[in-house]
Amino acid sequence: MAVVIEHMDSLVDKKPFYTYEFKGVSERTALGDELNLIIRNKQSAPPVVKFSLKRDSLYHILPEYLFHPLDHYLGTDGDTEEFEKRYKEQEEQKEKALTYFKPFDQYYQNLRIKYQHWLNEHIFSGNQFLSDFITAGQRVDIANSYIKAVYQCIPWLRNFRGNDDMVKAALGYAFEGHAEIQKTKVEVTEALSENIHSNLNGTLDDLYCGSTIITRVYVWKVFYQVKIKTGKHLSELKQQIEEFSTFFSQWFLSVEDKLEITFGDRCAFPELSDARIEEGVFLNYSTQLI
Repeated sequence: MAVVIEHMDSLVDKKPFYTYEFKGVSERTALGDELNLIIRNKQSAPPVVKFSLKRDSLYHILPEYLFHPLDHYLGTDGDTEEFEKRYKEQEEQKEKALTYFKPFDQYYQNLRIKYQHWLNEHIFSGNQFLSDFITAGQRVDIANSYIKAVYQCIPWLRNFRGNDDMVKAALGYAFEGHAEIQKTKVEVTEALSENIHSNLNGTLDDLYCGSTIITRVYVWKVFYQVKIKTGKHLSELKQQIEEFSTFFSQWFLSVEDKLEITFGDRCAFPELSDARIEEGVFLNYSTQLI
């Protein structure tokens, strides 16, 4: 256990100068307070912080023997008056320690809050950090809105790639819940290769000589309900969804699975119009039966 504390009221170039170092874990911290902190606020080096705290003061984190003898209550069995006296002394010492550590506790708490804000903004937001690390060098186009929506799910792949629930959840993120998702088993007829190994030996037993073979694969069928605004919008949707389908199949699906995505607006009303004719479109029809 090493404790080095410089008073916080010292100044260097009109700025507070802090140097305190806490290392180690004691029995007092075994219930959850683990502290490994190095802070040196100097002109030449920024603070380096590593900590895991669940208590609100250094007094509750540092070993108790720094403030009270471990045998502080030794010999007080049955002596209520002596016990209360020593308890009062301990509480007084505790208040002195809390008062002394208060500025450090406040400064440390501010550091912890700032650090947590930084983590939330740069690391934990959308799992961007982990996803960037995993996909480094893979040319993942997060400008594609559908790919970007599932980008945060990439850390799941370590344990759950190909898992049905994970695939459904990721597709739900991609299409913001506006998709019908089904997994079906289909039969695929494939042509057998005409290339035969020239070194066959041993007993062939039953030899299949057909020209095709039927295999069974699982297909994820997705219908994406989306309002199509213009012809340009339609082209952009088609391109982005094709890119997403390729990306999702490579990263999220099992090797044996396939992905089919269709899209359109089932809620749209049919419209007949011609912008070049102000009067609208006229339909000529006859009720004559032929």
